[in-house]
Amino acid sequence: MKPRLLVVELHHLGDAVMSLPFVRGAQDKFDVHVLCRPHAAPVYRLLPRVPHTHEWEPPWADERECGAISSIRAASSKGRDLAKHGFDAAVCAWADARAELIMAAAGVTRRIGFPMTRGNYYAADLPWRSRNLLSGRLLEKLVTVVGPARPLLTTGLHRENSRQHHLHCWEQIGKAAGIACDYAVPWIAVENSAEALPLRNTTVSGRKKLVAVHAHARLPSKQWPANKWRALCSLAPVRESFDLCEIVPAGREPLIPDIPAVATTDTTKLCVTLVEADALVCHDSFPAHLAAALGRPVVTIFGSGEPDWFAPWNNRDRAVQRRVCPLHPCIDRCGMDSYLCLDAIGVDDVATEVMKLSTAP
Repeated sequence: MKPRLLVVELHHLGDAVMSLPFVRGAQDKFDVHVLCRPHAAPVYRLLPRVPHTHEWEPPWADERECGAISSIRAASSKGRDLAKHGFDAAVCAWADARAELIMAAAGVTRRIGFPMTRGNYYAADLPWRSRNLLSGRLLEKLVTVVGPARPLLTTGLHRENSRQHHLHCWEQIGKAAGIACDYAVPWIAVENSAEALPLRNTTVSGRKKLVAVHAHARLPSKQWPANKWRALCSLAPVRESFDLCEIVPAGREPLIPDIPAVATTDTTKLCVTLVEADALVCHDSFPAHLAAALGRPVVTIFGSGEPDWFAPWNNRDRAVQRRVCPLHPCIDRCGMDSYLCLDAIGVDDVATEVMKLSTAP
């Protein structure tokens, strides 16, 4: 019987995708369990070997609505609930004392992660991030865990470079655990579905490269203006070089009226749609990471996020960004009167990267 490994990933969909190479590599040596938020669980079910998933919505999902004491109680309770599984090791790629507490309260003897230091914590210079960092460091020092589970981490790692990509953090954890991350594409297994409309069937020529456009963003701080999306897709060189189609998430309306649109109602249909495309143009988002996991070239428009940390795998050079805001990266809490980072990105900036897709492998 393989030893049991708990992977704690309580962030968003794109972050779940970035954990997949580690999970895939770990499955060779461990019986892998993943603690994730409910909306991220379908990501792990796309793997050829589906790990055990434990779905949980942490009360600090909105940190402004959950105090430190409530977070400690919730993390401790969830850890004790997981203790029945008898994990041999647990890991987390985020500097987050609450995740450390979950692993310790679960009674896991080997706990690998990144302690809450300034060098490990993304955007630590932002005032609200600095406050969170201080709270986390106090938690690491002051919390009392029942049993011999102190310190919270038994193996504390430190980012080799403060600008390193998040995937490299997973690689550091893998090295500490004797695991090689598996980046062979595709990372996920996608089966054609009779319910999914093939994207290529919506296009006209069927001869050009098919570029899918995902013009919606989850947050306003990541949403490039709709008029710029329309202008991009109207450019003569773009229209002459590619077939275009818009991917529209559930509950939204198309933003680009003069190209075909395909609605994606769930993660599986989004995957099937992306398989049909030759490339994707989108925001810093879940679809960007999913397309990269399928081995597709991705042009990503970055606003509040930092591409050095979170660009889609193997697509850092295709990230489009203008570093004009003094508060960048703001991690989705804009402190300016307008989204300077997005307003500064011109149609030509994105079109330049899109046109390079014509020669991409």
